Amino acid sequence: MRQRIDLPCDELGASYLAGATIQVLARHYGCSPATIANRLHGCGIARRDARFRPIALPEAALRGLYLDERRPLAEIAAYFAVSTSTIGNKRRAYGIPIRPRTKKSPISNE
Repeated sequence: MRQRIDLPCDELGASYLAGATIQVLARHYGCSPATIANRLHGCGIARRDARFRPIALPEAALRGLYLDERRPLAEIAAYFAVSTSTIGNKRRAYGIPIRPRTKKSPISNE
């Protein structure tokens, strides 16, 4: 039979509310993440929202930077302080088409 772990609500709650993840707390207390989640619930501590919060990017600004100004995705991502994959995801969500590649000028061998 497994030994019951004493997880004090005040200590557990303070750590969780300060930003510690359930996985980090589980390693600290030597138990499973499910045990931590159940104890947080039992202590009346609300779980944090989803891991990734929705990011609002103005469609017009993204469309302008991507299609009109033809900025690279990495530059657009830096402008909005998000990842390049977020820019790609938002581009698809807004229905912004993939821009055609520009043809590079041929190198002459003279």
